[in-house]
Amino acid sequence: GVSSASHWLASVFSERGERIVAKLMFVASLLYRTLEKGGALQMEDDIPTDRFGFYRPRKDDLYRGISVPNVELIRKRENKWRKMLDAWDSWMKKKHKKAKHFNFIFIIRLAGEQVKERCLKGIPQSLRGMAYQYLCGSQERRKANPVLYKQFLSTDDVECPWLDSIDKDLHRTFPEHFLFRSEKGQGQSELRNVLKAFSLYDTTIGFCQPMAPIVATLLMHMPEEEAFWCLVMICEKYLVGYYSPGLEGIKTDGKLFERLIKMHNPEIAAHLVKYGADDPLLYVCEWFTCIYCRSLPWNIVLRVLDMFFCDGVKVLFRVGLTILDVTLGSPEKRARCSDLLNIITALKSPSDAVLQEDMFFLQMEQLKIRDADFVKAHLALAIS
Repeated sequence: GVSSASHWLASVFSERGERIVAKLMFVASLLYRTLEKGGALQMEDDIPTDRFGFYRPRKDDLYRGISVPNVELIRKRENKWRKMLDAWDSWMKKKHKKAKHFNFIFIIRLAGEQVKERCLKGIPQSLRGMAYQYLCGSQERRKANPVLYKQFLSTDDVECPWLDSIDKDLHRTFPEHFLFRSEKGQGQSELRNVLKAFSLYDTTIGFCQPMAPIVATLLMHMPEEEAFWCLVMICEKYLVGYYSPGLEGIKTDGKLFERLIKMHNPEIAAHLVKYGADDPLLYVCEWFTCIYCRSLPWNIVLRVLDMFFCDGVKVLFRVGLTILDVTLGSPEKRARCSDLLNIITALKSPSDAVLQEDMFFLQMEQLKIRDADFVKAHLALAIS
């Protein structure tokens, strides 16, 4: 009956059930991809994982700030997202129709805000892979180039000058996640394929280390060809210039972030100047180029990505300003970070105690930084 099914679903998210959820969510697609290639899937069932697929000691409370998922709420959001994704084109076209009984501009704002609101609340885990592709438009690029990825994979390894650098990074990319734990296993193989293909697709960028954790995160939610096209869209649409040889994009945005800090919280800005931490590139480079994949607890990382694919690079600025607030936002907190090393350590690896998921995003939502402030900072940067 319904009650017994609901009881079972709720039990799935217990401490023991988190391991089951993680494996069920990833193994289905992983098994299909492995068997399709004639391989065999091996799991290390004796080692516990959290609900995201990361191996953790049995008594590890690293993620104690994660609330137990509400199954009823998850199902409700899944239904909303599924309906929206099933009719994505027609749903988006609503923004361009002139309604008879409503103001035209109001209709545009309503549609856009509704997507943002749903992304802010968090995309259901079961639909994240599909949602990311629809939000960034990568599914259209993939359909328009159905054989390109396979052509890159068939290219001889000797024709890929970046392959040695890529291979050196494979074992360093989320080795604590079951998908990437095994050397030359399915996860590392797919990661290598995507990075190789991209280095051949964009020979100007080639390969840059921060790409590896981003691609790995995508592979946790989608097959490798789809992850490749998402990476293409990230580099061409979202983080333009971030991975170019001169890193011009991240350098410019680092300066922009410095101005936003001064606008948002002069006390924090003065504290950073006092201890020689006023160059945001000391910490922003890792934050932005990895989309926080190496800096925040995984539950927060995924919700940052949900908003990033919807709202673009300005999400990275807002997340960064929130980290500064929760880390250095009071005199007491600043007193605990009274030298350069402590400041950089606190910003690059924020304490779990200050990163409670719901409070973090509530504080981020309440930031008094508007789109006009980004424009103002850009203009000030352009004339400086």
